[in-house]
Amino acid sequence: MHFVYIMAGAYLMGALPLHLWALGKHPFRSQLQPREYFLMIVIDLVKGMAATLFGMALGGWPGACLAAVLVVAGSMYSVFLGFQGNYGLTVAAGALLILSPVLVLVGVIIYFFSLLFTRYLFLSTLLTTMAMIVLGLILVTHFYAWLVILVLGSLILFRMKPNWRHIRRNLEPPYRFKNFFRRIH
Repeated sequence: MHFVYIMAGAYLMGALPLHLWALGKHPFRSQLQPREYFLMIVIDLVKGMAATLFGMALGGWPGACLAAVLVVAGSMYSVFLGFQGNYGLTVAAGALLILSPVLVLVGVIIYFFSLLFTRYLFLSTLLTTMAMIVLGLILVTHFYAWLVILVLGSLILFRMKPNWRHIRRNLEPPYRFKNFFRRIH
């Protein structure tokens, strides 16, 4: 019976559109300020971590793994948003922060370096997801955690598939890093 609570609770935690409530506007259809992006990242990380800890409290390690998968699925396919959502990468990072913190640290480094060199958010997400799946074999010692990484990586890649055409056609503009050292007049 605990696993039913874990499944329902984790999916609903991921599906809640906290971005809309916190920002007052749709985060993917409007221009956001850096503070608002930071708030979105924190909300997603906390959702992933809270659901995984909830699953661990009710069902131990298997419950945490199940909750990690369902919170990401809820974020990607939210019942409150007509089964639409985001890629789930930051929610997955929050969930994996509980299951394998070293792997998340390596994933963050890979993401920022790939963004620095490629300047494409989509390509950086794709490279990071594939690297996390491969590095999960090396860095994760628990079989359930590696299985969760494989399932989450597959979910993220499947969710990104409709956008693969955009990167081939170069429709995504490159990410522009702002010069933080420039003097403000």
